Amino acid sequence: MRTIFPFDRADEKIKIDFSLIPLGIVLLEFSILSTELALETYSNIYEIFLIRVIHASFLFLCGYLFTRLAIRRGKLEFSFRELAIPGAVIAILGVFGTNVIAHSLHVEPISIYRSIASSLLQGLFWFPFFVLGGSRRSEIFTQFKEYEKRLIISTRALSRTSQEFQISQRQNHERIRNNLKNICSSFRESINAVDTQKLSLADANKAIQIELKGERLRRLSMELETFGSERENTSFLGQNTKFLKLLITQFKILYSDTAQKAPLNSSAYALILIVLITPAHINYFTAGEAAISYPLLSLAIIGFSKLITMAQKSKSSHRVRNASLLIYLTGLLPLLFNLVGQSITHDPNTQFPIYIGAFTLPFGYFVIMRVLQVLQPRAIDLVRNDELRASEALKSAVTEIVSDEFSHTLSHRWAIYIHGKILTRLAATALKLETASNLGDTETFTSSLRSLFDLLDNPDRDFEQKADVLESEVASRLDPWLGLLEVELHIDQDLKLIRNDKVRELGEVIEEIISNSMRHGKAQKIKLRVTRMGENDIQINAVDDATLAPPEIQLRYGLGTRIFNLASDGRWSITRVDSRTEFQLTMAMDF
Repeated sequence: MRTIFPFDRADEKIKIDFSLIPLGIVLLEFSILSTELALETYSNIYEIFLIRVIHASFLFLCGYLFTRLAIRRGKLEFSFRELAIPGAVIAILGVFGTNVIAHSLHVEPISIYRSIASSLLQGLFWFPFFVLGGSRRSEIFTQFKEYEKRLIISTRALSRTSQEFQISQRQNHERIRNNLKNICSSFRESINAVDTQKLSLADANKAIQIELKGERLRRLSMELETFGSERENTSFLGQNTKFLKLLITQFKILYSDTAQKAPLNSSAYALILIVLITPAHINYFTAGEAAISYPLLSLAIIGFSKLITMAQKSKSSHRVRNASLLIYLTGLLPLLFNLVGQSITHDPNTQFPIYIGAFTLPFGYFVIMRVLQVLQPRAIDLVRNDELRASEALKSAVTEIVSDEFSHTLSHRWAIYIHGKILTRLAATALKLETASNLGDTETFTSSLRSLFDLLDNPDRDFEQKADVLESEVASRLDPWLGLLEVELHIDQDLKLIRNDKVRELGEVIEEIISNSMRHGKAQKIKLRVTRMGENDIQINAVDDATLAPPEIQLRYGLGTRIFNLASDGRWSITRVDSRTEFQLTMAMDF
């Protein structure tokens, strides 16, 4: 990996974004204009803007023709050197265009030699510099996203081991568990109050069916799921100004680490500043003055550039601060040389405006060099190798995010558990009691109640259970429905003994499919197939004889839908074919 802006590899080809060419022309135009305005060649603002508007339009036309030609020939990648050629051509065409426009408006144009020299610099260096750098902006964003991701991963790993975090999660876990137990205890008391000894099966069933709707449990599940869905795609980038400040703080650390471990070459510091001051010497100085000032200033810049890299490589605890100060002082060299020259021979034509020499130039140079330093390949290596420090403020913020995230994840897990393991069993029990009541089967009615009481006495029993093998997991999900629904099951032989965290998700999907077929479709028979698809996927197919068809437009919300979406990343569908309802879901499985 190399720097974003290629200095040392002028022949390296990069796929460019042609939409940046007009913007590059605008910046080139503005840069030339800013160096020429101070010469006061033009007599009024109207003439300046008129010339610039016509001139920019001409350059846009040149840029458009270049873009169309390149695309037509399939030339999408350019090197720094290749892009400098059209940049220079466009710039020179602009110079002659400006002179033609100026003569037609009876305006005295700037010296064509100065204009050509200044424009060549803009076209040969800054134009390809900007377009190539901008074309890799996606790489810049990717790198900073990687930076964010790696930094948070390493910081959250430390956060999870902290005592405060462990205590917080235990408290959240116990709060939800106790809430569930209290609701189930109250629920059991309500059902137990039904005197099945004195009532007929039909009356007892009618009284119990009212309780088996489980509205309090359903509300708890929905509340937990709503809470668990509030913070999806958590990222500390772009959330609010607080995290923007944290990013700025972390940027300082990134700069500090890369400046110490992989400083820019002194030639990069010297090259950027020399290129920045060259247009001023072309436009402000005579040939004789430039012949004296330019070489001396260039030598001074080269010398100070070496001092910058020496400061960065020193053993001093203040080396980054010292190097930063030297960068800004190096940016002040043009002003200092100009002041010395003016004290020897005062010449208003060569006097730099103080706001440019003292602020604009050194500050712009300082910012450019800091950005280039951070965009060094070594910066990404630091992230990938977990060598990058995190600020205390960021550690604190990430710890808060991780704690929040785990609370939401825990709530989501409990919501799915209550929805699948408890509410689904309530629905199955309701159907068994109804059937037993209709048949006058007291034994089945009583055993179904005993199973229900056992569930309500220990509602959290299966929450922490470890993932079972796939075949056993599916069997446990089908067990509550045996006797109510005829299930024809097929599982590929090589899948039956798989055991990992994904197996539980598959079980939740199976449970939701069966529940939907029975409760919403009134199905009596269902065929289930769990098969392997390719190297990493499993496909679940379900075909039932539901008498009620699913809605034509699937409203993708609700906990059941969320279970399918989370397991499959949205790769599922429900269709009605003749008198059958067909369900298909594909999910990744860690084999």
